[in-house]
This record gives sequence, C-alpha cells and structure tokens, in this order.
Amino acid sequence: MTGPATLTAPRAARPVPRRGVPQAVQGRYRRIKTLLTVGLLALFFVTPWLRFDRGESLPGQAVLFDVAGRRMFAFALEFWPQDLPLAVGVLVLAACGLFYATTLAGRVWCGFACPQTVWSDLYFAVERWTERLTGRDSPLGRSVRSALWIAIAVVTGFGFTAYFVDVTTLPLRLVSGTAPLGAYVTVGLLTLTTWLLAAYARERVCLHMCPWPRFQAALLDRHSLVVTYQAWRGEPRGRKRVPLRPDLAAPSLEQLVNSATAEGTRGDCIDCTRCVTVCPTGVDIRDGLQMGCIGCGLCIDACDDVMTRIDRPAGLIRFDTESAEARRSFTPARITWLRPKAMLFATACLLALGGIGYGMSHLASVTIDIDPQRNPPFVRLTDGSVRNDYVFRLAHRRGHLPAVTLSVEGLPAATLRAGSQEGAGASTLTLPVDADRTAGDRLLITVPKGNVPSGRTPVTFVFTDPATGARIGTVDSYFWGPGA
Repeated sequence: MTGPATLTAPRAARPVPRRGVPQAVQGRYRRIKTLLTVGLLALFFVTPWLRFDRGESLPGQAVLFDVAGRRMFAFALEFWPQDLPLAVGVLVLAACGLFYATTLAGRVWCGFACPQTVWSDLYFAVERWTERLTGRDSPLGRSVRSALWIAIAVVTGFGFTAYFVDVTTLPLRLVSGTAPLGAYVTVGLLTLTTWLLAAYARERVCLHMCPWPRFQAALLDRHSLVVTYQAWRGEPRGRKRVPLRPDLAAPSLEQLVNSATAEGTRGDCIDCTRCVTVCPTGVDIRDGLQMGCIGCGLCIDACDDVMTRIDRPAGLIRFDTESAEARRSFTPARITWLRPKAMLFATACLLALGGIGYGMSHLASVTIDIDPQRNPPFVRLTDGSVRNDYVFRLAHRRGHLPAVTLSVEGLPAATLRAGSQEGAGASTLTLPVDADRTAGDRLLITVPKGNVPSGRTPVTFVFTDPATGARIGTVDSYFWGPGA
C-alpha cells in the first residue's frame, strides 16, 4: 500500500496583468449578481414614483420621508418621531440578519447586495461597453464613459432626494430654484460621492474604507461557506501541456489514489489567472481567504469555465468550508443550519421581528401634546377669575377625523376657549383638524372667582370624536391658582 499523497511546493504564480476594470465573465454567480443588481437598482429608482392616495392635503407619494412634517409615509402606514423604537427594531433585525448570513455563507451581502458593489458593477458595465464601442484607451471612449458615469451619479442623487421631496414636483423645483436648500445639497453630495466611490475608489472602499471585513473574522467559523481554492487538487500549478498528477488522472474522481506526486506533473490549476482578472477587488483567492474577498463568486464562474474547456471537473474554486482541504472531496459541503452561532443570530432576528410586530400592533392612532405656559403661571382677570394658558398640538393617523371635542376634568365650572376663537368660553370646545391630520392652537382655561383652586391642581384634558362620542385620548396636566 502506498503512502498518502503529498504535494510539491506551489510554483511561483505568474504576474497578473491588472486593468482598472475586471474582465467580464459568464456563469451562475454572474447571473445572480446581474439579477440582483437590476432588481435593487429598479427598487431604488422606481419606489419614489409609486403613488398612494391618502386623501386631500396629504402627500400622494407611496414612500416619503416628510422632514418638514416630522413623519414618514410608507403606503398606508404613517410613522412619527415617537415611533423611533420601531426603527431601532428594524436596525437590529437588519444587523442580526447580516450576522446570520455572514455566519452561514460569508460575505454574501458584500458580494451581491452592498450599494458599493451594486453601483460599482454598474460602472464596470458602462466601462466595458464603451471599450467595446470605441476601443480601449480611446479619447472618445473616455469622454463617453465619463459622461455616462456623471449622468448615473446625478440620477442617483436625484433618486435619493426623491425620498424626501415629492418626486413629481422635484425636477421642476430644482430647475426653477424653488426646491429646499437641503434638496440641492443632497443631490450634490450624492452625485459627488457616487461618482468618486463607484468610478475611482471602487475596490479601495472594500479594502480600506469599509469596517465590515474587519468584523467577519469574528462571525465566521469552520462550518461557514466561503470562497475557497482547493489547493489539494490545484497544486502544483502548471501549463496545460504539463501532465496531470497521477492521482488526479485516476478513473474515479471521488477516490484519490494514495500515491506520491510524480515529478514534472501539475494539478488542475493551469495558472491562467482568470480568477484574478475577473475579481472586483483584485484578490488572488489561490492565496487563501483574504479580507479583500467579497464573496461574489465571479472567480468561481471563471475557473469553472476554464475547467470545462480543459475537460476537468468544475469546483477547483467553490463555496466550501475551511475543512475542505482536509476532506479532499470533489463534492462541496452544504450549509449547516443548526449551529450555535447561527442559531443565536437567528433567534435574535426572530426576537427583533417579534418586537417590531408588537410595536406595529400597538401604534397610537392619535398623539396629543399640551404644554402649560409658565410665564406667568396664571393670570388674574378683573372679575376675579383666574386663567391659565396652554399650547396644544394634535396629530392622528386615523382614516377620518375632521374635528375633536375637548373637555377638562378636575376643574368645576371651568370654561375653555381657543386662542384663535372670539367670544366667551364654554365647558367643551370643538377644534377643527386640518386635512394634513394635524391641529394646534393656544388654549385658554378660565375658572370663575368662587371656584379658583389654590396652588397647583391636577387636571385631565379629554379629547373625544364628536361624530361618535368615543374618547380618543387623554392628557394629564395641572392648573395653577394663587396661594401656596
């Protein structure tokens, strides 16, 4: 019986001519990347154009961050600043989901869905197209390429700004100079950063600027699927004309022959460097897993194509675990779902999702703020009565609420009057609600001389729907009178 197979030391790799743009490649992961790139770009640019009817005086854009109104619209949902815990829940869910995906399959987010990857892929496609059209290093091609890059950057800046200003009016307002200053700043900044990061920084963002590669080492384990080079079958590298190692040339590819490596033979890698020239970050995966590898799988497509051309089995580069080198199998490992680290992040995702669901089911339909005016805390009128001033604000996300009725508990014989109304007060006050679902006014509460309380008295403001008489909200406050 022969001893275990041994590999000679890898030969020095040939210098890899590296251009500014990665070479094009066809294959499974390239198709996945293309579909995701098109889908994500369409989602980003089309979403602001979707319309949703909320009624008169409310924005008709389906998804809109209404900064001036301090609210966000997402189809039938409306969110206020006090709903911030929901946003925290969404961020926790996104973070734990990213950790979960990384634990299972490495940097799939970086390789397929990261905005830097998506826009860089688009810019790469533009550069390849202009090179095919005008030739490499052509002055006309460089001009066309730069013009298209800038156009994409401008459209990206406009698309992002459209989430904050109604998209149907934004172009005309930008041209006419009536758009908010923030709109011009946002378009300018997004145009500049998109152009710089996607056209020039490119892989430097992944290699030097992004902190995520530094975190992945803590998330990966021996069972995580990452892009791996099967050195056990690829080494030593050599030209195609060099004979294969005897063990790789065996009739049964699943059973390696335990024989010493013969001198003057090679492994499956023919050192064509296609895996390097198609890599967006210029990583040579044959040197092992590196921080610069974004897990996009394009080197797998390139290598599989070469293996098919030389009549060798695919999978010299593949998604596999770190233990693949020890297993020496032509069959890649499968995702192991039930692992402590993966289950921990999955549980965190479920908890965050449950918290979001609970918060969504308990959103307040009406929010009311009442602020007592303390300078002075009360006013004594000529007839001996005492008046307190308040400022109230109301916002609602109910379907229809044209007015609210206000009364006060804890102050017998008190009368209420809005600052915008004339005449005497009444025990109840009906206040109109604007079409944008908000209301606000100065509120004057007067207590006659014989019923004036001493010092600070707790009171409760009660808001009801005048159409149904149903109570829609209460606010606890206080009323100041003279005395200790």
